Amino acid sequence: MIFPVGGAHTIGQGFGAARSGHTHEGQDIMAACGTPLVAVSRAKVKWVSVQRLAGNYVVIRNKKLHQDYMYAHLATRAPVTKGQVVMPGQQIGIVGQTGDATACHLHFELWLGKWYRGGHPTNPLPYLQSYAGY
Repeated sequence: MIFPVGGAHTIGQGFGAARSGHTHEGQDIMAACGTPLVAVSRAKVKWVSVQRLAGNYVVIRNKKLHQDYMYAHLATRAPVTKGQVVMPGQQIGIVGQTGDATACHLHFELWLGKWYRGGHPTNPLPYLQSYAGY
């Protein structure tokens, strides 16, 4: 597994932080706008879209592990297509500040099972720390 930010970063707000009417379902990773974002594992691209809060986002699925990974606030539309298989470390976007973001960062979600289709979000920080070798 590979850390999703391919450059200098710091850990920001985490899973479960209070939000207006809900809780934060991911981990924010602060990085300079334009920093490459890479696939954490071999996975299939499930969604490439834009949404009011998430901004530009991409969701990839590791079918073997039954995990979905959501990357939000990308600077531009992800340069991958739905159905494409991506490899660990392959660039799938760049850090941005789109949607409801107040600074350049990656909002990273880890879903056990399918993203919003029967799965549930889980705290990605322990996984991210193991990917980065903390």
